[in-house]
Amino acid sequence: MELTKAVLERKSIRAFLPTPVSREAIVRATELCRWAPSWGNTQPWEIVIADGDKCRTLADRFYEEGRRGAPPRPNIEMPIEFSDVYKRRYMDLGRALLTHMGIERDDKDARIQHYLNMYRFFGAPCVAYFIIDGKLNEPYSCLDIGSIATTFCYAALQEGLGTIYLAASMHFPDIVKSVLEIPADKKVVIGIAVGYPDDSKPAATFRSDRDSVDQILRFA
Repeated sequence: MELTKAVLERKSIRAFLPTPVSREAIVRATELCRWAPSWGNTQPWEIVIADGDKCRTLADRFYEEGRRGAPPRPNIEMPIEFSDVYKRRYMDLGRALLTHMGIERDDKDARIQHYLNMYRFFGAPCVAYFIIDGKLNEPYSCLDIGSIATTFCYAALQEGLGTIYLAASMHFPDIVKSVLEIPADKKVVIGIAVGYPDDSKPAATFRSDRDSVDQILRFA
């Protein structure tokens, strides 16, 4: 796939078909994304795939945690709040997405269901978990995870698959480690839901906006 086309067509998918993702497609995507850059070529990443029964088990257990209001207990620090322009972008995303989905501002039940649906990975049949060794320096290793994970998203697009960086997927790493048999000394950084987009649903067709070049670029 031509690079410009891939970058412009990739979007976060929030509604997936139940169609299984072939492991061959995941292997091909990994074969490509393993060439992503990393600090000092340390390649600090490991990828663990949850599909089939493993994915369904995770979705069920995550959903129950979310339904009972369990607070996140991530392996790595998550932002608690944003300020200024970052908060504006975050709030704008939420408003635009819910409007696109036809969820009214005062429809509390629909908003809660959307939130809980995150814990079911939006129906995705597969989640790719990106983990690091717990002894590694987190900031740099997480930067490298961002590198390979984003490349994985583009490689998956080339396979006809949709993806979404899903913070909710790493809210309960103890469950992830238990179900996927990940050693306790590893850290779960992020999970990416993978599958075929359900284009009949607005949640699969939404694409967030970006600031202009003039707003983010300057020549010193």
